Amino acid sequence: MNVLKIGKIAIVSALVVGSSISAFAQATTVNLGSFTVAEGTYNVSEYWGVNTATALPTLQLQPWWASGGWNAWTSAQMTLVTHIYSAIQSSLTSGSSVFALSVNSVPQYFISFGSTSVSNYSGSQIPLVDAEFIAGTRYWILVTLPPPSGPSTADTQQSLVNTAAALQNTYTLQNSVLANSFSYDCSLFDKNNVCVSAGGRNTAVQAANGLNNTSGLLIAAYRPHPNYRVGAYADQNLSVNNAGSTVNLGNNTPLIGVFGVWNERVDGTGTEVKVSAAYGQKNTTINRQVVGTSEAGSGGSQLNSQGAQVVAKYGFGVADNVIVSPYAGMRYTQNNMGGYTEATSSTVTAPLTYSALNTNATTALAGVGASYRGIPQTNLFASAGVETDTNTANGAYSATGVTGLTPVNFNPNPVKTRPTAMLGATYDVAKNQRLGITGIYRQEAYQAVSTTTVMATYTVGL
Repeated sequence: MNVLKIGKIAIVSALVVGSSISAFAQATTVNLGSFTVAEGTYNVSEYWGVNTATALPTLQLQPWWASGGWNAWTSAQMTLVTHIYSAIQSSLTSGSSVFALSVNSVPQYFISFGSTSVSNYSGSQIPLVDAEFIAGTRYWILVTLPPPSGPSTADTQQSLVNTAAALQNTYTLQNSVLANSFSYDCSLFDKNNVCVSAGGRNTAVQAANGLNNTSGLLIAAYRPHPNYRVGAYADQNLSVNNAGSTVNLGNNTPLIGVFGVWNERVDGTGTEVKVSAAYGQKNTTINRQVVGTSEAGSGGSQLNSQGAQVVAKYGFGVADNVIVSPYAGMRYTQNNMGGYTEATSSTVTAPLTYSALNTNATTALAGVGASYRGIPQTNLFASAGVETDTNTANGAYSATGVTGLTPVNFNPNPVKTRPTAMLGATYDVAKNQRLGITGIYRQEAYQAVSTTTVMATYTVGL
């Protein structure tokens, strides 16, 4: 036998439990010990005096018997069998051959040798088996390979893909909260030119296993002049609901922002320019879900969100109590998560180490808003617009720790032009007190993902 002949081996992924034992039950078994090569340690047993006619029914049950799968070999399998051949070649004769099957998903290689000559190596493998294994007594060596240990590359890669999908929803949530915060304002003042507003917000990500978060809001502003005001706000997470549990966000630190507004007239007509900036930081725990042989690795990092926006609008008094305001602006946002390493445990033997995952976008904004004050003490407002990304970096989710892993494109098909809409109302409870409610819809940069936000505030002018 030579290495070329070993190449004519078939490997089968499934066999009824115990079939190899019944097929070779007439054999005398001798334990030949084991040998170790780079791929692992292999147990070797020798089966003597088996009539090959007994083995034939087992061979005929294999999927490759009729389908001609004898050549279904990878280079790694070929290398392994070369090691096996080298370890036992002194016992082989010119009439030897090898075939393989598996029991309980554990590969088992049968190497036969004996007095029957082999003359059909260059022809069809089915005639070869038919001629070789029906005639007379043969001798067999059984080499049992150890079951695979550790996570496979394919399963680990798929677990990365699944984790990246969960992270997309988390990035969507944080970016939506950041972008919506640029609309926070406080414009009700009294004799001290101070405005304070408190309330709550809920933002939900559609198509994301119910991912949403609820926050408390505190907004304050000071008006040093009738035509401009400056302010700041805090958006503090109270809870995050995520049914998938792959990514968990902490509630420890709020989103902090500042804004400044200049308006030509206090009644809302004419030019108005608003500049906003915000920064948020969230402790993030990532629990990688198991796929096949992959491991349930877990690690943590910080997800930082920051950005700025400038918007200019011009209010037209088109009718009594009606103002229509076209607007345009630019926004820059970025969401960065630092690299991290999963913890080692009894169930995580190959922890992965991840690179930082950074995304950013520069976005042009345009749309039109309208307000109506025809109902006493009430203001109704709405807007519709479009966002277009002019420059983006979508990042890649990449890890090392298992050989052969490749980076996962974090947003392979981004939605660069997206609609937005806002609808809301305020009610003046008193001269210096106002109750407000606002709803915001956003199509997000990931395919088939949108967010909705509802917030309510109570504002007092001081």
